Amino acid sequence: MLAEKIGLELAKLGMTIACGGEDGIMEAVCRGAKRNGGTTIAITKSNKKENANKYIDYVIPTSLDLAFMNVLAWSSDAVIAFDGYFGTMCEIGLILDIGRPLVLLGEHKLINSGDITVSTFVHLREYSDQNVQKAIGFVLSQISKK
Repeated sequence: MLAEKIGLELAKLGMTIACGGEDGIMEAVCRGAKRNGGTTIAITKSNKKENANKYIDYVIPTSLDLAFMNVLAWSSDAVIAFDGYFGTMCEIGLILDIGRPLVLLGEHKLINSGDITVSTFVHLREYSDQNVQKAIGFVLSQISKK
């Protein structure tokens, strides 16, 4: 799975993974990071540490429901977002609003990314190993500009 590969590659580079800590894509990214000795942090919307997936090293329970996205966004140097729904759209809007580097990976049919014209944004529509490398390269180039 490509999400796991992103976690693996980011961990190789010494990057820490921060996410909402739930299952699915977040769990796959964390699993990949742990396979390579990486560090993972969950910033959760609940107040229960046990809600985080088993690949999380540190859990920060916020009890903020969807407002947890503010904590996650401001704690991130950059974001790679896989296809999602309304919660993902909220995160994407927030990330763009605060100016963090953002890579959309996958179709993201609910978003008209052609209208997003900021230099800290790229949309890679295909899930592929090549785009995983492009996403990581873009994130690293943006972080190094800070």
